[in-house]
Amino acid sequence: MPTPTDVDIWPLLGVSITVSDVELRPVDDRTALDLGRLAAGGIHGNFLPFSTPWTRGDEVDVARNVFRYHSRMRHEMSPEKWSLEFAARLDHTLIGVQSLFAENFPRIRSAESGSWLGQAWQGKGIGTLNRIAILTLAFDGLGAAEVTTSAWADNVASNAVTRKLGYEPNGEERLEREGRVTVQKRFRMTREMWDARGPELRPHVQLEGVEALRRWLEID
Repeated sequence: MPTPTDVDIWPLLGVSITVSDVELRPVDDRTALDLGRLAAGGIHGNFLPFSTPWTRGDEVDVARNVFRYHSRMRHEMSPEKWSLEFAARLDHTLIGVQSLFAENFPRIRSAESGSWLGQAWQGKGIGTLNRIAILTLAFDGLGAAEVTTSAWADNVASNAVTRKLGYEPNGEERLEREGRVTVQKRFRMTREMWDARGPELRPHVQLEGVEALRRWLEID
């Protein structure tokens, strides 16, 4: 019997998503360490765009938080609950993370996206490409019926990408963020909305390794 390959053991490792000069590939341990260093170099200033303060602390604290998070996501992954964590690279340079999370996806067909970019690559349109890439995987690769996302009301960059791509508002919630009440806005993209997007939001996206991923996650 042939020795199992890395992809046989962990099919997510065979997935890649390419759009323009951006490529998304799964986060392994080596990449998680490098992402930790990237995050430690800065994602934001005093503003906190995340629901949990994992970017607070010194450089080693931040890097460890990133590594622990990605290790935990792999440990907890199953067909019932998964988070597909992809490292984003621009011309082979590591620039951030794009993820897709779901519970009971084979039945519900709903997923949630999340992302971050190193400060040096923000404001250049890369966030839009990353979001298009992960939406393509969700809808065209995995057969999602909807994909949701959320951001604080003062997260201007994330909300701008969401509006540009045509999501519909999906409610909001008052939550505590570092001792202050802040509004978190939720948004929803349906399959029908995705299919109706304009030509300017249809760059060529290449998906690889999705069929093996679907079998592993028990998606018919």
